[in-house]
Amino acid sequence: MKSRILFLLLVLLVSGVLAQVGFQLPEHRKKIVLPFTFVQNLIIIPVVLNGTPLNFMLDTGVEHTLLFSLEDTDQVQLNQMEAVKVRGLGNLDAIDAYSSENNRLEIGSMTDRAHKLYLILDEKVNISTSVGMPINGIIGYHFFKSYSVRIDYVKQKIILSREVNRLMKRREPFTAIPLTFIQNKPYLHATTALGAKVTSAFYLLDTGNTDVAWLFPNAQPAFSFQPYPYVDDYLGRGLSGDIYGQRGRIDSIALGPFSVKRPLVAFPKGDFIQHLLQINGRNGSLGNELLKRFHLVWDYPNQKIYVYPNALIKDPFVYNMSGIEIVHSGLEWVTETKDLTVQSIYAKNVFSNSGQRINDQVKVLFALRPTYVVDLIRVNSPGDLAGLRKGDQLYKINGYLCTNITLDEINGFLKMRDGKTVDIEYIRNGKTVTTSLILKDLLP
Repeated sequence: MKSRILFLLLVLLVSGVLAQVGFQLPEHRKKIVLPFTFVQNLIIIPVVLNGTPLNFMLDTGVEHTLLFSLEDTDQVQLNQMEAVKVRGLGNLDAIDAYSSENNRLEIGSMTDRAHKLYLILDEKVNISTSVGMPINGIIGYHFFKSYSVRIDYVKQKIILSREVNRLMKRREPFTAIPLTFIQNKPYLHATTALGAKVTSAFYLLDTGNTDVAWLFPNAQPAFSFQPYPYVDDYLGRGLSGDIYGQRGRIDSIALGPFSVKRPLVAFPKGDFIQHLLQINGRNGSLGNELLKRFHLVWDYPNQKIYVYPNALIKDPFVYNMSGIEIVHSGLEWVTETKDLTVQSIYAKNVFSNSGQRINDQVKVLFALRPTYVVDLIRVNSPGDLAGLRKGDQLYKINGYLCTNITLDEINGFLKMRDGKTVDIEYIRNGKTVTTSLILKDLLP
């Protein structure tokens, strides 16, 4: 089971869209380079909204820019607010939001002086806990629509250019694939194979999806895939609630002439994605676990994407075999000791009020460190059988203090090979408990 933060196919229950000029490069710049953070299979970019620095997720699966009503965004000044309703993935009702127009949004040296966005009020819509770093919003179509965009997952940088040819060197064997745009989101046909069944399927290209693919097995009569074995799993949370389904392997998926073998894919249950099936002919979504294995040049103006494999193409497809979902639950103050490597020749012994000598070579520090807790557990999974429960706070994993490592690193321990033992110390009701779990690959 793996945390999936999938804000896919935002459906806005309002009419009318503000005409926007969009992002503009400085006249003297033909291209710009933007660094990004790639965490939990999501692209996170720094932005400045009305003068306030924030972190946004880059998501081709959304049309409109979203801002979350979180503590970090409380100081953002928004313009021309109007109450609306928003619906996304999940099986809950539409949620309250505000539309806001004529905002100044800066990304690198690009600026949009009249940006429209939607402020999401539901505090449960919180990417940050599952990613392990502050995420304040999502941007999609409006980032891509005016320029050609190259995403380099290996070097973690984005290049935007006025001319698509400037983003590809002659020696790079890119293949062009035509895109179809529906509601300003990019779709393409990709070959999918399971056993003797090989089908050209119609997929949304979705950088907000952390899986290889989501397949809608009953979307079309000719498209019916059901892998065996499979596991029932939590797939993520959308704007309208949690999403559940199954996870399994298929034989291959191909982007153009480039195929990947035995990828792990997800099959969301139909009641969580009913409105997605309204897109005529859509068979699913392709996500960043697949896309990160390619050099990608997005050419929205000419409705194409250029692809060729990068150094990650042969990486194995792994998943969280522990059956537990870990989230970032906040920060806590911890005490740390630091040895002073240089001792002054004038240093003297220091005594406390009680007469106890204090070592003058040790400095006591107070620091804010992240805390991580168990959020979900799959029944009869290794984590369940090891006694872990929802709400347990992780203290150590394989000897590492969890306050000193990232959520990505914690999940890395839970994706090691089949049969690997993971030692965990956790805190429950103020007491520290030690347990071990043995990873079991149910999808060989």
